[in-house]
Amino acid sequence: MEKYAKLVVRSNTIYTDNLFTYKVPDFLINELSIGHRVLVPFGRGNKPTEAFVFEIIDNLDEDIKTKEIVDVLDEKPIFRVEDLELVNWMKNRYLCTYIDCINLIYPKGYKLNNYKVVTLNESIDNLSEHKFKEFLLTLNENQTKVIELIISNKGKIKVEKIKDIQNVNSLLDRMAKKQIINLYWEYKDHKNEKKICYISLTMDSDELDDYIKDNKINLGSKQKEIVKFLKNNNNIEINDLMELLNASKKSITSLYDKNLITLKLEDYYRNPNSIYKSSYKDIILNNEQQYAINKITSQMFEENKKPYMLHGITGSGKTEVYMEVIDYALKQGLDSIVLVPEIALTPQTISRFKNRFGDIVGVFHSQLSEGQKHDVYKAIKAGKIRILVGARSALFAPFNSLGVIIIDEFHETSYKSEKNPKFSAIEIAKYMSIKNDISLILGSATPPIDEYYKVKNNEYELIEIKNRANNKPLPKIKVIDMKGQLNNGNKSIFSIPLQNEIQEAIKNKSQVILFLNRRGYASFVSCRACGYVFQCENCDISLTYHKGKNIGRCHYCGYEKEIPKECPDCGSKYIKPFGVGTQKIEEELKTIFPDAKILRMDKDTTSKKGSLEEILNKFKNEEADILIGTQMLSKGLDFENVTLVGILSADMMLNFPDFKSFENTFQLITQVSGRAGRSDKEGKVILQTYDTDHYAIRRAINYDYEGFYSDEIKIRKAFGYSPFNNMISVVISGENEKVVKQNSENMYNSIIYLLKNRGINDFEFILGPNPCSIAKINQNYRWQILFKDDNIEINLLKGIIKYICITKRDVVFNKDVNVSIDINPNSVL
Repeated sequence: MEKYAKLVVRSNTIYTDNLFTYKVPDFLINELSIGHRVLVPFGRGNKPTEAFVFEIIDNLDEDIKTKEIVDVLDEKPIFRVEDLELVNWMKNRYLCTYIDCINLIYPKGYKLNNYKVVTLNESIDNLSEHKFKEFLLTLNENQTKVIELIISNKGKIKVEKIKDIQNVNSLLDRMAKKQIINLYWEYKDHKNEKKICYISLTMDSDELDDYIKDNKINLGSKQKEIVKFLKNNNNIEINDLMELLNASKKSITSLYDKNLITLKLEDYYRNPNSIYKSSYKDIILNNEQQYAINKITSQMFEENKKPYMLHGITGSGKTEVYMEVIDYALKQGLDSIVLVPEIALTPQTISRFKNRFGDIVGVFHSQLSEGQKHDVYKAIKAGKIRILVGARSALFAPFNSLGVIIIDEFHETSYKSEKNPKFSAIEIAKYMSIKNDISLILGSATPPIDEYYKVKNNEYELIEIKNRANNKPLPKIKVIDMKGQLNNGNKSIFSIPLQNEIQEAIKNKSQVILFLNRRGYASFVSCRACGYVFQCENCDISLTYHKGKNIGRCHYCGYEKEIPKECPDCGSKYIKPFGVGTQKIEEELKTIFPDAKILRMDKDTTSKKGSLEEILNKFKNEEADILIGTQMLSKGLDFENVTLVGILSADMMLNFPDFKSFENTFQLITQVSGRAGRSDKEGKVILQTYDTDHYAIRRAINYDYEGFYSDEIKIRKAFGYSPFNNMISVVISGENEKVVKQNSENMYNSIIYLLKNRGINDFEFILGPNPCSIAKINQNYRWQILFKDDNIEINLLKGIIKYICITKRDVVFNKDVNVSIDINPNSVL
């Protein structure tokens, strides 16, 4: 009986983004399953290529020639049927390729390397020495060189190792046609696994002594020492034994050959070390927390349950609710995934979960090595990890009994990927929860507006926690009008009330967090004489000043430039940094509070591995009085001794040319304020702003989420933004500005043509093409077309965009431009 498999081949081109049909060879008919990783010959040269089985069929739909699958690469399928269903769903949802989606769930550390090799043809290899010398005289210099290289490499050499020979590919083809050489593909399948060898005796002590005696086995002094040691310490790691006894591999091999010891390879799991530690406290839950836990656990096995939105104020003990739900799930034999928005949160969260649940807690995020990521995958498959905490990519972990997905601080933008596929972790979690009846909990003190709209429309089950776990009130937010401070002669970054409160907190041995929405020393450097601003040479953006090295750095592409003493434009010496950065705050703080111990937490100070945990540990252990930080500080960090939070420029984000800037401002103020007063000491917040009347700031001061939602939803509706309309952003970028502009216009014209053919003549839902707000990043010019599904069906719109940007890409766009599609982007900058 014949069988065929429909496969996705590993290739990054849009031309191969479909299912290819291959014949299943007889020896694999009973072995092959959906989800298997296989090796297939692909393309004209039959290059051995990795592929993934999506479907197995008995008959071909049409009369086509098929190649055969070469082999199965793993004993068991690496993908489940639900994984492949998710791939299909993501491909259609995010307008991307199969491989884009497969890469998300593909286990790290797996790699297939394919390469061409050259050997001598048998007819040449079998020539006598005399005939072979005669044959060499008939060859040209390059052909002779190839033959010599094959012989000197034991009869086989990779083509890539002889690339320096001129026109090597055509040379080898000609030699192969003349049957001088054989040219074929080989491959090596690699898994980044680590094994450890354990050594033990083959039998118990008495049996072993009799065995040695009966078989008249002679043992050297070192071998006797090893045997004696193993009688008391059976099953020891071989390297430890060699080190302890100063034994050689020869002694161990000899004992193995005499059947006195067994050597056993076992999987070794590389766990990331965490220097951040916290102690587990037995916590008495309040009524609101208990209600939330009972609500979720009582419905865990119900079908068609809605996702839960846990709307709990900052410090309300949402993590305790999560842990109780997970504990219940574990007792029912179910696994759990806990997503946190950034690596910044994982040290604290991991520590709390490990204290409660022990070694069944795993961690997964981008700063793990490839080997560590592979071991997490393997440990989940083996059932050693039952709870996984990590960033958005942890969502694709291969749990077989997943019962709970928790997305903490789910308002955070980091849950939306900026790389293809530009997926939303929240959307995927919802898909998984509906498809597999998984309990989904979305937790936040400041839910996204478009998600809260779903609560109002009965798509989510709302669970509210309105009180802090410690029964203390939320910290009072005092607003300082910085215009008034300036008029009174205070030119400092710090208002007088904030300086006084910092002084008071330090005196009372409490800690202070100061928040600023940017890093570096200052936002830009300019000449006061002529107005020249130091710009990035690759991007359409000013350089941020970093005082320590006297450099301007671009925070988009990493470009750096030393800031000269004279203006390159007019020669003036009035070069001065403008704006405020974390370094500048640190410097000014040291002037005002010379005895204060200060830590700074931004992307510059946390770029080294382990540096973030070190800063968090020092602050938790009260080795510093003040912690200065950027947006990392707003993400759920918990320090008991913090009584004062200073927000230095609350309105900085209000002026961003982005429809979510008001929402982001409200969220930041609320979240950062929530870092104060989380234990027994009462908290205070000083909020410095130039715009005291904006509704985002007025509502944040009173922690009035419902009021902010009510204001914001009216504006969203008036302008047709999310949640009332979907938005699709297409960004066309490239190094040649004229080409980028022309390609943007080509796309626009193609879309208009297709829409008119469908009888659509109102194009108000299309904005652009226009240069992006940041018109150039890393030498690439950027143009954008925005689409709203206002008066047009979203699937029709997506279908047309997919047809133009993917199916007909070569017709509409030049090869050297990049086209990026984003469904409901976080930002349109």
